[in-house]
Amino acid sequence: MITELLRKVIRSRRVQSMALASGALEELAKPYIVGLDAEDARDEARVMRTRGLEVSFAHLPTSDSEAESPRELERLLDLLGEEARGAELSVKPSQLGLRESEDGALRTLRRLAGRAHEMGAHITLEMQGYAEYSETLRLWRDARADHPDLGITLPVDIRRAERDCRSIVDESPRLRLCIGSYPVPDSQAITDEHDKSLALVRCMRIAMEGGAYTMVASHDPTIIAIAQDLHRRTGTDFEFQMLYGVRPLEQRRLTDIGYRSRVLLPYGPGWFEYLMTRVAARPQTAVSYLRAVLDKR
Repeated sequence: MITELLRKVIRSRRVQSMALASGALEELAKPYIVGLDAEDARDEARVMRTRGLEVSFAHLPTSDSEAESPRELERLLDLLGEEARGAELSVKPSQLGLRESEDGALRTLRRLAGRAHEMGAHITLEMQGYAEYSETLRLWRDARADHPDLGITLPVDIRRAERDCRSIVDESPRLRLCIGSYPVPDSQAITDEHDKSLALVRCMRIAMEGGAYTMVASHDPTIIAIAQDLHRRTGTDFEFQMLYGVRPLEQRRLTDIGYRSRVLLPYGPGWFEYLMTRVAARPQTAVSYLRAVLDKR
C-alpha cells in the first residue's frame, strides 16, 4: 500500500512541476541515465568497458513512442559496429507491440534478434509485470526457435515464476532472474521483501544447478554472495547484472575478482517514466526523491 501511494504521489502533476521547476528531477536522473540518444549510450559503453564491465542497452521511449524502440536499437547496433560484439539489448514486450498484436511482436522480435546476432550481440526480453506474463513467455519461446541465444527475464516476485523457472531451465536458456519493479496483483504476488529474496535464491539454485546461463540481476550483497557460492559448487557459467549508477564500486570489484559483471545503460527521451518506475518500486528511494524536490522549492 505504501509503495502504491508513493507511486501515485511522485507521478502527480504537481510533484512533477515542482521537480522540473527546481531542477531536482534532472539532478536525480543524471547518475542513473546515460543520455538521450544512441551516441550517448555508445560513449558510456566505451567507458564501462575500459573498467572491465560488459554492457546492456535499454532504449527509453516516451509512452506514446514505444513503437520506435526497435528502429532506435537497430540504429544503435549500426552505430556500434564492431563494438556491438558481446553487448546485450534489453527489450520490453510493449516496445515490440505485444499489446496490439502477438504476431506483429514476433515478427519485430525476430527481425531485431537477427540483426543483433549479425552484429555479435544478443537480446534479453524483459517482463513487464503480470498482465502480459503468459504472452511474453509465449513470444520468447516462439522467437527462440530461430534465435536460441534470446534471453528471458523472470521476476521472482510473481508466484508462478519459480514453476516456470523449473520448466524453462530444461531448455538451457539465457535466464535473467530479478525481483520485479512492476506492480503485480496481490493474489499473484510475493509481497514480503524477505520472501522475495528467498524466491530469488530458490530460482538461482534451480537455474544454476540445471545448467542455464543465469543472469543474476541484483545489488543485494547476500544474493551476490549466494550466487558466488552456487557458481563454485555447480561450475555453471553466469553473470551479475546491475543498474547504471547503482553500486558502481561493487560492479568493479566483481569484475576485478574474475566475475562477469554487466551494467544496464538506459538512454532515450523516456527517462522520466523509467526513473519513476524504479523509484516507485523502492519506497526509500521515493522518500529521498520527494525530499530532494521539497528541499529545492
